[in-house]
Amino acid sequence: MNPPTPSPVGWRRPMVRALKGAVGLAILAFVIRHVLRTWDELGRDQAELTFRPGWLTLSALSYVVGLLLCGEFYRDVVNRGPTPISRFGAQRAYLVSHLGKYVPGKAMVVVMRAALSKPYGARASTSAVATFYETLAMMASGSLVAAALFAAGGDSPVVPLSRPILGMTEIRSFPLFAIVSFGLGVTLLAIVWPPSFRKATGMLLRKVPGVGSDAAPAIDGRLLARGLVLTGVSWLFLGLSQVAAARGLAGPDAATIGLDAVPVATASVALAMVAGFAVAVAPGGLGVREGILMYALGPAFGPALATASALALRLSWVAAELLAALILVPMGAAAAKTVPAAEAIQEAVPLSEAP
Repeated sequence: MNPPTPSPVGWRRPMVRALKGAVGLAILAFVIRHVLRTWDELGRDQAELTFRPGWLTLSALSYVVGLLLCGEFYRDVVNRGPTPISRFGAQRAYLVSHLGKYVPGKAMVVVMRAALSKPYGARASTSAVATFYETLAMMASGSLVAAALFAAGGDSPVVPLSRPILGMTEIRSFPLFAIVSFGLGVTLLAIVWPPSFRKATGMLLRKVPGVGSDAAPAIDGRLLARGLVLTGVSWLFLGLSQVAAARGLAGPDAATIGLDAVPVATASVALAMVAGFAVAVAPGGLGVREGILMYALGPAFGPALATASALALRLSWVAAELLAALILVPMGAAAAKTVPAAEAIQEAVPLSEAP
């Protein structure tokens, strides 16, 4: 009699652990490279500035509050599917997975969030769909918030034109930003509009082996409205985070920044993040986001402080994401043992190819 074939589980688990460790180290390497690059830019351009820890801590806390509002919407979307998730499980998956955006391509966020949600009962395919929907809804609300705030903005930088257009030799950038933001918002709203998103999701899920359209959350207009409100409010906290980051740079210009700068900071951060999201090859929107922030914040902050505070904001947000991961990953270790990690990764990876 031939001996029984050895079970693959014995060798698969160490392999999965090694894979998870390698992915974790790769993400950490991308984050560290990102921080060092930002720090070098900040030191080279604004070496005379010193940091105020209190204001920078407020910047990080405001950012986390904004993320928690978006994480709540992520949970709402997942809970419209066949496998609901707890609030802690959803927020843990949402916050920790943000580190994946520093890996070029942004697919790592989907993989991480699906894998982190699976131990709390959520189906990985449902989590992946919820990730796309929450992100697109957040980008849609951010575009519309930016459009409204730029349209209502005060002083606007003047952009000279290389050749006259309709008799104009220069334009004001805030009205231009408002038009661009509104166009992006309408486009993104068309994508997340429940009938069109349900149809697209159903077609995609049917093409994934072992996953059917029953894994898709039941998205309707009421859910979308709630998501636009939650994520819309979150942008105000991200704008407040930018103002606090500016105040966290000791200097004569920083002391003049107050709450009256929150609207232009919110609009600038929203447009910059949407633009960074659209450029998929830039890890975390690196370069694109800072470029827009430096220009749009100029009238309110001054050119020098706008440059420094845009870079300081990036450091503040990365620090907040790393600290959240350090706290939340060990807190969920017990739950993670209840479901083999390989199942979560296997089901999440194919969905990372969705648009």
